[in-house]
Amino acid sequence: MIEELEKLDLFSSLNNEELKRISEITTIEKFKKNNIVFYEGDVPEYFYLMLNGFSKVYKVDPKGTEIVLHNFVGATLIAEMASIEGFSFPATCICVEDSTFALIKKDLFLKILQTDAKISFEVMRSLTRKIKGMDGLLNRSLIFDATTKVASYIYDNPEIFKNKKNKIIATELHMTPETLSRILKKLKELKIIDKEYNLLNKDKLELFINF
Repeated sequence: MIEELEKLDLFSSLNNEELKRISEITTIEKFKKNNIVFYEGDVPEYFYLMLNGFSKVYKVDPKGTEIVLHNFVGATLIAEMASIEGFSFPATCICVEDSTFALIKKDLFLKILQTDAKISFEVMRSLTRKIKGMDGLLNRSLIFDATTKVASYIYDNPEIFKNKKNKIIATELHMTPETLSRILKKLKELKIIDKEYNLLNKDKLELFINF
């Protein structure tokens, strides 16, 4: 358990004694594809730290449409705000592929956060990144047209865009895969991205955002 935890950025600055404290309140659980990790409305008993895999957090609107709030790939905390504040999960988390989670007992981990500045800082950084991501999601969903949504996504996350499947990106941007494909074709023709989706011309891409 300690060897697994020390590989993570969240705990990389901790010594063996600190890692031992966390390992003693942590269990490892494997989830299969399409397994629910937690449901909207559940009260958290743990901090959910995905060690590997791919999961998404989503809500369903009154019309039954699924709205993806965030996709998670690799090692990351998920929905830590609910665990910190003690309120019900505002959305459902499901595994898109087989994934492994470290479940850290909430009450005991909160005590560690209150006394360990290093871990508290890393959890705060994780929250800040998610707030920034949600801000970008709102801008893309409420303000931008389809082309500007894609341009903004590439501009903000060039490496993530290059390595993430188009179907997932289309879901995040609330557009059909066909619409995304047409926009990407246009960006290739303008030599803004190449066939491997590497960003070639950031200045030209920015023209689609700052209109």
